[in-house]
Amino acid sequence: MSTIGTRIKEYRLQKGMTQQDIADALGESSGRVIYNWEKGIGRPDCDKLARLCDLLGVSADELIGCKSMTQHPTAAEWSTIQKYRALDEHGKDVVDYLIDSEYKRVTVASRKPKARMLKIDFFNYPASAGTGNFLETETPEQIFVKESAEAEVADYVIPITGNSMEPTYHGGDRVFVEKCDSVDIGEIGIFVVNGDAYIKELGDKCLISHNEKYKPIRLDENDSVYCCGRVIGIVEG
Repeated sequence: MSTIGTRIKEYRLQKGMTQQDIADALGESSGRVIYNWEKGIGRPDCDKLARLCDLLGVSADELIGCKSMTQHPTAAEWSTIQKYRALDEHGKDVVDYLIDSEYKRVTVASRKPKARMLKIDFFNYPASAGTGNFLETETPEQIFVKESAEAEVADYVIPITGNSMEPTYHGGDRVFVEKCDSVDIGEIGIFVVNGDAYIKELGDKCLISHNEKYKPIRLDENDSVYCCGRVIGIVEG
């Protein structure tokens, strides 16, 4: 814990004064007296304490340590206070604005509740967004995702590969999927076509890529087409 001696030294150094400077100002014969105070060997009497506070530019409460340490400014904080006092009114207005803005930012962030995590099935066999990987029937893993409207509705999560659904979805994204046997035209789903799995938008007798470099996948009556579910969003984090 900081003592009056360590605080005398801290504020003396902050002011750029030597022990002899303090001794001369207080009428002491030698800087050794100030050295002793700083080492905890004796302390200034009431009269010298008041004059010492004036020299160092601090209150008696600050020098003695009446305030809790959480309220006591550090030397760096005291240096900032001194600079602030030297500013004109315009400068103080600018600093006040910045401090108020940053204070609001950090206090709002500290009050933000932590997101609740939900457990959901995760199939680690990717739905292709370009090359048509097969969506195998397998036992899913269990992962945790942040609580959201999509997470509440989804039945499972699946990763995406390729770039054919850019800019809507990118390779490496993980998406929420709601199980259903069919989706409406214009909706995005996970489809297994002749054994290959895709994430695509359903069109009129075709599956549509959002990347214009990829042609639609035409569907005819001889194709084996199975809808694994509706894509309802991207997993964050």
